Amino acid sequence: MKRQSLALWLLTLSAPLAADLQVDAPLSFGEIVVRSNASTSTVTVHRNGAFQSTNRILIIKPGTPGVFTLNGLPPYTTINLSVDLPASSSMNFPQTAQFTITAVDIPSTVNLGPAGSSQFKMGATLTTSGNPANQYYSGAEYLIFLNLNLDY
Repeated sequence: MKRQSLALWLLTLSAPLAADLQVDAPLSFGEIVVRSNASTSTVTVHRNGAFQSTNRILIIKPGTPGVFTLNGLPPYTTINLSVDLPASSSMNFPQTAQFTITAVDIPSTVNLGPAGSSQFKMGATLTTSGNPANQYYSGAEYLIFLNLNLDY
């Protein structure tokens, strides 16, 4: 009888926990103009809301950092955050240049409160391809899926 109880107890401890990630505000790079794709250019949105661009990108409308809330985990859990980089867009038109997220600005850890939840912000750097043979479509919305890893 002790063996069965012990086995059930170990099984209970090893059950995976499921975190709920809520997107309160998506990360946005705003509206930008790529004046030339002859060299790589970047636009960065920092998690504190600051923004900047380099080389041949003009910022028309500033972007905003993403805001996310973690829920559904035990109180006072420390979560290690990381992302899989690089992450690229995948516009399906021929000869279309793609954007790539090359860096992120997130806290390395998040400490959950007594309710098992916490909010954090994410910024990132978007980089052009720098390939003059491919251009960006005016008015198009580019979408990039970014894998966020939560280790606890």
